[in-house]
Parts: sequence; C-alpha cells; structure tokens
Amino acid sequence: MQQAWRTSGKEPAFQPGWARITWQDSALCYDVLFTGARPRNRARRLNESTWELGDVCEIFLQGPGPGDPGYVELHVTPENQRLQLRWTPDGLGRVRSGELPIEQFMVADPDWVESNVHVGLTSWFVQVVLPVPRLGLRPLAAGARLRTAVCRYDCGDKSDPVLSSTAALQAPSYHRRQDWHELVLVD
Repeated sequence: MQQAWRTSGKEPAFQPGWARITWQDSALCYDVLFTGARPRNRARRLNESTWELGDVCEIFLQGPGPGDPGYVELHVTPENQRLQLRWTPDGLGRVRSGELPIEQFMVADPDWVESNVHVGLTSWFVQVVLPVPRLGLRPLAAGARLRTAVCRYDCGDKSDPVLSSTAALQAPSYHRRQDWHELVLVD
C-alpha cells in the first residue's frame, strides 16, 4: 500500500498492507493483508455506505477492451459486509452530480462474489473471489489485460480515515482508473 499523491511522504498514522492476485479461467482471487489492531465497521447488511461507517478494503476492477469501459467496485469490511457496485462509464459522475442514486449501480445479489475475512490481533486478512461470468467478462486466459487497484480506508480511532492504495494514485481518489495497475495475466 502507498500514498503516492503525498509528496511529503506517508501520513504518520499510515499502516502497511499488501495484496496478491491469482487467477483461473473462471475467477480472479484477491488476497489482501492490512496491518492494524481493532479494525471495525458499523455496516450490518449488504450495500450499506461502508466508506462512511469504518474500515474498508476496496477492490476496483476494469475488464479489457474499449467496448466496456465500466468497472466493478467492491468493498469488504472487517465484519465481512460488502458494498457491490457495477459502474457504467458515466455512472460515478451522474451519482456525484445528484442526477442518479447510487442504488442504481448496486448489485443486490449476495452470491455475486465470495468474500472471507479473518481479523487477528495486529492485522486483518481479506480474501475475495470474483467469478468472471458474473462480472460480465469472458473466461480469462494468459495474456489478458485488466486494470485494478486495491485500496484501504483505515479509520482506527481517527475522525478522518487514512487512505492508501496499491496503485500510484496521483490524487487521493480511488476512482482514478488511469492510475490503476495494468494487470497482465501470466501462467
């Protein structure tokens, strides 16, 4: 995890994290480890506003090809509650402008993806399996190119969360797709 947008270095409350992505033809698997004690989030049901309620692991994924520039945003809390969003190319802008409600982009199917969380004394671990057919992607193969980022809201006991990302974001905004990693699948 990093805070690439901060030219003066990481915030004093920054805590490290790591992400690993593996794949098979029908799914992507994200394994994410965040350091820090007592992570928590007040979300108690699917598709609550998790980023307003505490600690969150956020995964962003954009499929290949110019024909589908939409993307998936998935939040997982330490209590394994999820926010599942499938954005169209203009969706986020339309929600931010008040033109459309965010609910229009939520995926209400609790089985859409799989997630598991383990909270330890000094860290928390998130595992997410994204089945590619449900994401609207074709079966994956070596050489496929995707764009992705794993991000973190680290709330701890602070009023303002500490933001970090695996991607070298040039501003503290997770939706900067141009800054996400290009993920090239290899055998």
